[in-house]
Amino acid sequence: MSTRSRAPLAAVFTLTALAALSACGGGGSGTPGTGSGGDAPPPPPPADFTLTLSTDRTLVIQGHTAELTATVTRRNGFTGAVNVSLKNLPAGVTAAPVLIGAGATSAKVTLAAATTAPHSLPTAGSAEGSAGTLKDTEPLTVTVGGEPGVLDTSFNGGKQIVAVGDGEAYATAMAVQADGKVITVGRTSTIAGGTDFAVLRHGRDGTLDTTFGNGGKVTTAIAAGTGSDMAQAVAVQPDGKILVGGTTAVSGTDLDFVLVRYLANGTLDASFGNGGKVVTSLGPSTDHLNAIALQDDGKIVVAGDSDRGSTTTGVDFALARYLPNGTLDNSFGNGGTVMTPIRAQSSRDSAYALLLQTVGNEQRIVAVGGEGDFVAARYTAGGALDQGFGSGGKIAALFGNATIGAAQAVTLAGDKLVLAGQIQNDVALARLNADGSLDAGFGTGGKVITPVSATNWDAATALVRQADGKLLAGGWVYEGGSSSANFALARYSAEGVLDTGFGAQGLVVTPMASNARSDSGRAVVLQVEPRVPTVRALQAGEANEGGGFKFALLRYWL
Repeated sequence: MSTRSRAPLAAVFTLTALAALSACGGGGSGTPGTGSGGDAPPPPPPADFTLTLSTDRTLVIQGHTAELTATVTRRNGFTGAVNVSLKNLPAGVTAAPVLIGAGATSAKVTLAAATTAPHSLPTAGSAEGSAGTLKDTEPLTVTVGGEPGVLDTSFNGGKQIVAVGDGEAYATAMAVQADGKVITVGRTSTIAGGTDFAVLRHGRDGTLDTTFGNGGKVTTAIAAGTGSDMAQAVAVQPDGKILVGGTTAVSGTDLDFVLVRYLANGTLDASFGNGGKVVTSLGPSTDHLNAIALQDDGKIVVAGDSDRGSTTTGVDFALARYLPNGTLDNSFGNGGTVMTPIRAQSSRDSAYALLLQTVGNEQRIVAVGGEGDFVAARYTAGGALDQGFGSGGKIAALFGNATIGAAQAVTLAGDKLVLAGQIQNDVALARLNADGSLDAGFGTGGKVITPVSATNWDAATALVRQADGKLLAGGWVYEGGSSSANFALARYSAEGVLDTGFGAQGLVVTPMASNARSDSGRAVVLQVEPRVPTVRALQAGEANEGGGFKFALLRYWL
């Protein structure tokens, strides 16, 4: 709220006091100056003004300026000029005072950030208007940011490399809560020789959230003894509960689907499944859960693959749907599960990503993946293949003659689907129309291939779409020579053209670990910052630092 100092009150007090004394004394039938028997008129309100700003928060990019408008509203006879100055700006930011002349009501205020100004968290400052003894202030939050693609050092230095348990740890998926906190999941090795689910929560500014689990970390064993538990997917429910999905080792069926639900503080949710855990075997051999999607009605859809031991179809797409309490939804597929061979013979058809798409007025479920090429399938709400998509609900090979590749991520672009992954060891994207056909308005004939390294391997493992339609594909790259893998991020226009205003001609490569040790980006999410008018990109994966692999996170300016 504005704070104001008005015109001097001494004269007002004296006038009021004299009027009161006159009213209390004898002497006539009325009070002098009021007519016959009336009270003294109230004193006139003091002359003053109010100051308002066109915005109460602004972002200034290093080496650039930002502008806002200061407006003065004069009252009660005040007609003078007002000086406006900004107070408590972040380091490296300046703003020259401006004068709103007697005949004017507003002026532009320009903030300038030096090229060396450090990235800042939102800094609470103010704008002050003054005219003699009159003053008014308005709050103003200012943040220093970087160019698109620049590492955001306000994220607790920019890079977070975190040991989780007793051994090596690998992050595979990430989600952002409504309050901006960041959930990262994966696996960590145990002393006994197995692996457990690993879940970390960071505050929106990059420090571990000590209100979550043990100092911001939670590890969960599902399999007995030295079994293998691997978290591959995460989703945050509207009520703040956290769903983590992956695989667990089960005697007799090798690996099975597993879902774990946590309360907002990181403890297991006893109302879900068996003490917070649900294990589902889909076949006699290995099942992998790789993706989660939440329906508006609270039902939980998951996707991955299942090896049913078939010599005719090999490893197939596998989906399951659960009720909010963790029981299988019998209205979906066959008792809550769906198996789909995308290609014949003993090919591997793994679903790596999942989303919900509205077609007409009905919800559809889209799963993408592959091994060797991009493949996809779309299902009705009941789990049947959607005959209006591809060939009988399936797409077998988007890139035709590819022998290496898979779609690892998918996002919506209006009524279209954009897939990302790798083809022949290069980053690849494809955009599909609502019927599953390639969209000729994207890239070349609906497809884009980007060799992040012209002589080595690279892949996209995650994809998000900005509000302006631009696409961010994140993953990893081997740069050749003595370099190990590094985090990689590419930004494209809505039409699939590399955005030359992002990083180096649309690409950003970030070594996380020191001394050229290996890093790999696995997940990308967008983080909205309500304190600043901006959205930033978070990337997570693993980094080989300090004696082994650890969770690794970083944040970029967009």
